[in-house]
Amino acid sequence: MASVTQEAGPARELLPAGPDDRYFDYCLEPYAPRRPPAGKLRAENLLWRSLEVAGCLSAFHAPLKAVQAHLGRDLTVWGVKFDGSRLWWELYFYDPAKEDAAATATALSRALEPYLRIAPKVRESIPYMMVSFDLYPDSFERGSVEVLNLYLTGTSEHAGRSYTLDRSGFSLQNTYRFMGPKTEIDRVLPLLKSSVFVDYGDPRKLAQVLLPQLFACKKVCVAKKRSCDAVYFSGIDVSRLLWFLRRFGYPAPLVDFVAAQREGFEHLWFDVGIDYRDDEDGNLVYLKTSFYGTL
Repeated sequence: MASVTQEAGPARELLPAGPDDRYFDYCLEPYAPRRPPAGKLRAENLLWRSLEVAGCLSAFHAPLKAVQAHLGRDLTVWGVKFDGSRLWWELYFYDPAKEDAAATATALSRALEPYLRIAPKVRESIPYMMVSFDLYPDSFERGSVEVLNLYLTGTSEHAGRSYTLDRSGFSLQNTYRFMGPKTEIDRVLPLLKSSVFVDYGDPRKLAQVLLPQLFACKKVCVAKKRSCDAVYFSGIDVSRLLWFLRRFGYPAPLVDFVAAQREGFEHLWFDVGIDYRDDEDGNLVYLKTSFYGTL
């Protein structure tokens, strides 16, 4: 992953919200807009701006438009990832009822064939409810995706697990559970504190993980990964998104864009995530953060 170029770059025409737009969170669950959408902006403007900031918009534009045309507008979830110095992206494709043939890994591979080879082959009888993959600034130059992520639930509760699939096969990567931040706080806290990566004997750690500025969200997701823990806050407004981007040091041109267009995004709910663990000295460190929208 190349380091981010901290330049504003050329201005891209902003895409307005339209009367046929649909509104989904990062689990592709529908929501009602916070404000009337007339005169507002589509969430995908944030994705395009992040690609501009990273200097790879021209490489990504045609493939992402092909994905959007393949599935339909608003049905692809994107995540912008940042580790403090580098941006990259993840695309997520949902079909929990296994009723949309276009959303299978096999069909998506065919849709992207002119631009990118999806190397892992998925047995479509696996009851996955979502597939995703990472994209880096040079992914289309390299020409292939070598790792897919498959997500399964097998339960009526808001919980699941994810596996990576690469040339060596499947590997369990992540277990996660969605909960109400206030109504289920008695379940959130024990799950957070059940950790091999964070010593919660330090009373400051909890506030560093369950950030008070983001706690007024709709849902919290607690995840346990192979080398760290993670927490996701679903359903925050654009003001809290802007706080999040500033708090975690996202590139200035991206932060400035959100600040300048805040009014255009005030009808949307956003989702954000944080990967974290203790370092060798016992201090909590943030390994990666992310924010999400739909294309």
